[in-house]
Amino acid sequence: MESYDSVLKRMQISFEGLAGFSADDASDLGIRIKVIAGEVYSLLCGIEWLKKQIFPQTAQGEYLEMHAAQRGITRKSAVSSSGTLVFGRTSTLPYDVLIPEGTVCSVSGESGLRFETTKAVTLTAGSRTVQAPAVSQQGGRATNTAANTVTLLLTPPAGIESVQNANAFTGGTNEESDDELRKRLQKSYEVLPNGTNAEFYRSFVVQYDGIQSANVVPRAQGAGTVAIYAAGRGAAPSTELLTYIQAELNHLREINVNVTVLPAQLAAFPISLYIDPAPGCTLAAATAQAIQEIEAYFEQLSVGESVILAQIGKRLMDTGLIRNYRFDETLTKDKKMEISQLAVPDPVYVQQMGSVV
Repeated sequence: MESYDSVLKRMQISFEGLAGFSADDASDLGIRIKVIAGEVYSLLCGIEWLKKQIFPQTAQGEYLEMHAAQRGITRKSAVSSSGTLVFGRTSTLPYDVLIPEGTVCSVSGESGLRFETTKAVTLTAGSRTVQAPAVSQQGGRATNTAANTVTLLLTPPAGIESVQNANAFTGGTNEESDDELRKRLQKSYEVLPNGTNAEFYRSFVVQYDGIQSANVVPRAQGAGTVAIYAAGRGAAPSTELLTYIQAELNHLREINVNVTVLPAQLAAFPISLYIDPAPGCTLAAATAQAIQEIEAYFEQLSVGESVILAQIGKRLMDTGLIRNYRFDETLTKDKKMEISQLAVPDPVYVQQMGSVV
């Protein structure tokens, strides 16, 4: 696109050719030319921006959503994490204690993540603990929290003294990004769903919040059977979500076709990495960034997609915090996944070249 200086220079030359003299920068005419050149440049910027919004390959934000809407695709919302809360007392009571649905608890610290129960439960007389299903009040990946971190009772039921989560809260995902939405949109142009082909089943399943990818296996158990393996972002979807999708597909499937929706099989992929931090970067910072990039890479993998170490290496080098790296090839190698598998990083070892971190 033409720069402001180029527009201004062109206007000044044109003025001089028509008027027979140049406009002084401090004169009224010179100032007017600069102002008009600025407006022309703003119009050029607007046109350039508009050109990007015309095509789904470069559109952003709400304009990308409009392109997606033409294909019946909507942006996925953030998903709340889910888990189980354990309510308890140090001593038993001679009567039942009701813990109502919507009881709010929180993690300690600055994050202040809140979780609420989704079902009323009762601490029976003579018992010290009772479990209740719960979800995070906010959505997003940040709501995934480790075990034994939800310890604060914000709306404590009478008679309950403590709360904790014996297991981690999982399943929380961020709102679908422009790149992720664009990838789904472009995929919809590659193979058009016709109500009976594999793309119909795949595109139907991945439209749900909490599902990032899916693989369809025709004739999974012989003629008239279809198996769909679905996955979230680096994790298996919840059983409740898969059950709901299964019920919806039962109304849409072809006659005499048995469709089964299954969670992708999580395949542990060990990562053993040696790094050399860039000059001026500490080993701790480089290690933390390396782990973050590894996790981000696996989160964007689809069901059945192969693990390619060169792609991880590119992400590491693009951080600017790592000067060199090397994978331990005795443990970590490129791997082709089965059509029903989703690769997840487990375990992840990051070491300094020449010494163990």
